[in-house]
Amino acid sequence: MSQHGSSLVMRVILGCAAVTVLSIPLIARAQGSAPPAAAKPMPAPAAAALKSPAATSYLRTEVDRQLKAMADSLKLTSQQRTSLRPILVDHANQLRQLHDKYAPVTPANREAMMKEVQTLRDATDSKMAGVLSADQMAQFKKMRDEQLAKMRAKAATMAPKPQEKK
Repeated sequence: MSQHGSSLVMRVILGCAAVTVLSIPLIARAQGSAPPAAAKPMPAPAAAALKSPAATSYLRTEVDRQLKAMADSLKLTSQQRTSLRPILVDHANQLRQLHDKYAPVTPANREAMMKEVQTLRDATDSKMAGVLSADQMAQFKKMRDEQLAKMRAKAATMAPKPQEKK
């Protein structure tokens, strides 16, 4: 693969990660790791900042980056780009809402949260399948699944080791 092709694939992978960035702590916790110190409940002003127009603007910017990467790697038409943008924005906003709903993630609510994340992913895939060709959809799922596997592996290596009983 050429250097340009590798760069393009990396941008697509990073773009996919941008949409799922809010689920990274969820994946880490689903793998059984303890929540990192930064995952403690935020003070009210910080939580409100995530819902601010600036945060929404940031999500839209990240979706635009992902869409550009997808357009390059999947050879999207302008109509496909126009149709996918609201789907991706909606997905990112719903992920943010799930993150808020389950914060802080506990062992008791982890499974329910992961089921909702998977349901959201399936619904988004269904909407995207109505826009993308079968080949484009297969290529997108492959890249996304590879990125999720890398994120899960990284989360597993970062998980604290359980302490042995004396």
